[in-house]
Amino acid sequence: MRCSICCLSLLAAPAAHAQIAISPPAQPQNRDVVRAADDAFGRRIGVEEVGLYTESEVRGFDLQSAGNYRIEDHYFVRAAGMLQPLTEGTAIRVGANGLRTDFAAPSGVVQYDLPDGVPGMQATIEAGWWGGSGPIVLTRFAGGTQDSRLSIAGGLQLSVGQRYTDGTGGDFIAVGLVPRWTPAAGIRLAGVWGHNWYTRGADTTFASAGTPPARISLGIDRTQSWMDASNESDLSGAILDIDAGDGWSLGASAFRSELAYRRNVFNLIRLSDAGTGAEVSGLLFGEENRRSFSAEITAAKRFTTGALDHRLIAAIRRRDSVVLSDPGAAFTLGHYPDIDRPPALPRPPVSLNPLRLRDEVEQWTGGLGYRLSIGSFAELRADVQRVEYRKQARALDGSSEHQTSRPWLYGGALSVGFTRALTGFASYARGLEEAGVAPANAVNRGAVLPAAISRQAELGMKYAIAGGPTLIAGVFDLSKPLPGIDAGGAFDFVGRVRHRGAELSLAGPITPRLGAVLGATYLDARTEGELVDRGLVGARPIGRPEVMALANLTWRVPGVAGLTLDGGVSIRGERYADRENRVTLPGYAIVNLGLRQRFAIGDHSVTLRARVANLTNRFAWNVSNSGLLTQNIPRVLTLTLTGEI
Repeated sequence: MRCSICCLSLLAAPAAHAQIAISPPAQPQNRDVVRAADDAFGRRIGVEEVGLYTESEVRGFDLQSAGNYRIEDHYFVRAAGMLQPLTEGTAIRVGANGLRTDFAAPSGVVQYDLPDGVPGMQATIEAGWWGGSGPIVLTRFAGGTQDSRLSIAGGLQLSVGQRYTDGTGGDFIAVGLVPRWTPAAGIRLAGVWGHNWYTRGADTTFASAGTPPARISLGIDRTQSWMDASNESDLSGAILDIDAGDGWSLGASAFRSELAYRRNVFNLIRLSDAGTGAEVSGLLFGEENRRSFSAEITAAKRFTTGALDHRLIAAIRRRDSVVLSDPGAAFTLGHYPDIDRPPALPRPPVSLNPLRLRDEVEQWTGGLGYRLSIGSFAELRADVQRVEYRKQARALDGSSEHQTSRPWLYGGALSVGFTRALTGFASYARGLEEAGVAPANAVNRGAVLPAAISRQAELGMKYAIAGGPTLIAGVFDLSKPLPGIDAGGAFDFVGRVRHRGAELSLAGPITPRLGAVLGATYLDARTEGELVDRGLVGARPIGRPEVMALANLTWRVPGVAGLTLDGGVSIRGERYADRENRVTLPGYAIVNLGLRQRFAIGDHSVTLRARVANLTNRFAWNVSNSGLLTQNIPRVLTLTLTGEI
């Protein structure tokens, strides 16, 4: 995270630049995401996703700073998002479905599943138009030996000549490979490699003059010809799982994730009260690099004593993360009388700084866990971890600051099966998050804060309706320290952010032909501490609605073989757009409709997929943690044809 913003000035741009990921839209596959979801908290398959939460935000908190990611249950610290040729599916494990995770963390975890090979050889090709981006050709393949000991899966994506909803264009190419090998019974090896090349127009965000901004036209490129961005990401790694017999299981993994920017531009448009003109400024960035290495070794022993089933697990984790960031060169383009018709202006005569800020994190974690199962009646989980966390930040002048923390993390959970259908659960967890570096406007500029400790407690129930959907209901209390500039002008912890809420999920088949994912959450998000007491910020965090809800249905049409209709609505309530809680963005609802038709051409299966997102073309503003605004996606059509080859 770069320096904090103040009054939405240009100083905000570095922070926003760090948060805005240059990543392409996800890709669709042939699977029905509604039927694949086992709760309403988050499931993604390609371009289609369903859930109250996303891969970056759960229960109102950012998962990137907490590092709560897993690849097939193995510890993973990402520098860039997962590429779709490498992703079979993504699930957010929180609440009742998060209890299955070893060393669970506050806000849950994001689970990535890799594609798997099959005996023989199969491949698919998908071509068409993705709403919100443009033409797409996506090939996937999987193959293996007849005994399944050796296999490989992967894919290639070509998305060239894209036109995005913000009016900019770009090209995206990605490739991924997942080889697997079973050299002997109980030993499974998997590799992963993926790479992408991505170019597009500049990131464009908006700032308000202190009032709710008016609606603006969508699909208009408000950048200049010299504003463009280019990056590449790379992921490589290996996974080893061993079933050693006699209840022993061993695991090891190592991943390297990298995101390299060649250039980037941050384009900030400050809207006027009248909604006609705007002041435009921004930042130019040169080469930057974000990379992380994460590794894990685990050993688990399962044994029984009478009716009790025990499981002990020990884990050692290592993390190394490095960020080389450009401080950016500020520019001003002046006043645009009409933001829908930006004048063509030359690149300002600003020079990029060849020096780079360097931010490093080294972390060792050792953990022990215990799980006790009493038949199908109850399960108890307890774990403890010792962390050595060291963060070092180097300024442009070569000076550096560092901070070392050695906290204890612990957690536990209890689930009780009152009946075959009804289960109650309770859990508690402490987690570690990065707290950041003092910005340039602090008297302790460049100072490194110790690791922040987050805490979460939750209580809920899960009820599985025989032959039907599963109901999950729960309440949670999640908090973490709040960094900021104190009364003396120093960057430090100045309070806490506390999110308390309730969740409701109903997911599964309603009838053999009708599937549903229904969910709602109520969030009481509050900021407490010195900044609130001094009146510098409001008691409510930016962009956190009290109410979110969704309803998604998929229906296999009787009498028409292979035809499935689907639709859904997602609701997002009012939320504050500024730190002082003076500007409120209205709530909105987004409606989606689609169909999927499967048929055969000879011996080959073919699927036609059509989907309209934002059917009513509802316009809405979304706000980031820094208070900067972006528009939602307008009404768009996705139309693709996928077939076996």
